[in-house]
Amino acid sequence: MVAAGGTAVGAALVLSGCNGDNGSGNGSTENMKLSANEALLKSSEKTGQADTFKADLTVKSTGTNGGQVHANGQFRLRPTLKFTAKLDEFSLGGRDVPGVKGQAIYTDNVLYAKVPQVAQFVSGGKSWVKVDANKLAQRGGLNLGDLLNQVQQVDPAEQTKMFTGSKDASRVGTETIDGVKTTHYRGTVTVQDALNRLDAQARQNVQKWLPKADGDGKISFDLWTDGQNLPRKLESRVTGSQAENGTVTVLYSDYGKSFGVNPPPSDQVGELSLGSLLGGN
Repeated sequence: MVAAGGTAVGAALVLSGCNGDNGSGNGSTENMKLSANEALLKSSEKTGQADTFKADLTVKSTGTNGGQVHANGQFRLRPTLKFTAKLDEFSLGGRDVPGVKGQAIYTDNVLYAKVPQVAQFVSGGKSWVKVDANKLAQRGGLNLGDLLNQVQQVDPAEQTKMFTGSKDASRVGTETIDGVKTTHYRGTVTVQDALNRLDAQARQNVQKWLPKADGDGKISFDLWTDGQNLPRKLESRVTGSQAENGTVTVLYSDYGKSFGVNPPPSDQVGELSLGSLLGGN
């Protein structure tokens, strides 16, 4: 699942691309009255009603290219995508990869990134690079456009919708997550049943991060929702056909809270040399 930097960060963003509303949630009495499948459906519906959140996520995988990623960020999905994010841990094959750690700011269709690995391609020796997402999407070799599309279109509303395909979902009990009382649900769903719950666009995006699995491949999940039926914690585990395992854990907070996204100071920002980065002119 963490086969390369783009894949890992993509999976992380996909699973953290959530929306919701002000889910302070002081209890889970309502959840107690719902069956597990009803609660999953209600959570999916609820998370589609607002647009901002914070997420703290960890992606772990095993296999030839196994590794671990930790990142956190604050996102606004609508009316236009904006986010600030920080990737502070990235390991591959048991080794730390410091060059891809960094920060990202996305606003007004422009990505600002501070990543050591691309510093040599930034004009003027600046610490931040400015990349126009539209221009980059038109060039070969990089898939920033796809990544941004995934952030916008695949969110916990879609994740929990996938889980409603489960035939064994059950309520585990109540737990406190970051000071918030939650109801804990657990279950499994086949990859195919999960994908069948999504529309065509969401299905295509999700398939990009799912490990290759046959029709019987399963996703195991644990979901913790607050008194407003909003996800507070989500853990999903996938086993691929080559026995590689991927686990993503996301903690959610600050649903519906407004926040500003400002570009870095202009004197710290340079342009990305696309020709050099992509091996062209």
